[in-house]
Amino acid sequence: MAGRLAGKIAIITGASTGIGSASARLFVSEGAKVIAADIKPPGEELAAAIARHPDQLKAIHLDIRKPEAWAEGLATCESTFGPPGILVNNAGALGTGKPVHEESVEAMLAAFESNVLGMFLGMKTVVPGMIARGGGAIINVSSVWGWSGVANNAAYQTAKGAAVMLSKNAGVTYAPHNIRVNCLLPGYVATPMSRGVTPDEAKMLVAFTPLGRRAEPHEVAPMILFLSSDEASFVAAGNYMVDGGMAAL
Repeated sequence: MAGRLAGKIAIITGASTGIGSASARLFVSEGAKVIAADIKPPGEELAAAIARHPDQLKAIHLDIRKPEAWAEGLATCESTFGPPGILVNNAGALGTGKPVHEESVEAMLAAFESNVLGMFLGMKTVVPGMIARGGGAIINVSSVWGWSGVANNAAYQTAKGAAVMLSKNAGVTYAPHNIRVNCLLPGYVATPMSRGVTPDEAKMLVAFTPLGRRAEPHEVAPMILFLSSDEASFVAAGNYMVDGGMAAL
């Protein structure tokens, strides 16, 4: 199959639903072979895509917080499709919404495990092979709240900010190896995770978005596709908003 990712092999985390699922399906349509990794079973749209493209798309269980799970996931990718040239660290988790003085140590640590440690382990697992093969592309999904300050939700925002700096560090470190690491910062997107916000929080998020609405996952996936493709051959260590203008306020 021809396409912008023809011949490419990718691992995408948090791929069962939302942005990860939309990205996995778009990648397949552009010729890639994809390991769709998640701790949850495939959602309806991803399951249908797997049924249509079993030779290009495989779902696996992967807890991004565990090094051994990453090792198993990489081995599965290599035995199924071959070594990955693309990694999309999309998996993450919401915080509790609490300010610093009310937040627990446990919740802060959990936010870092889901939003930073998993990203670190993903890169630590795939980068050696990318170096050996002469390059690759890594897209780390943070959040506009890792860039713009908001009240409360200290654990989530701090973890997403750390993800931005981790991406910048990796981007500068691995650029000489032709590994392009970039960070995507979505705004308010209609995903299962975002449905956990209250109605008042949803109104606030829309009010903070100049376009005046939330995005659908298929509106975010094309940026991930671009950053993964050879079209982005000179794009490295950058931060890219898909936020409806939220970060500009």
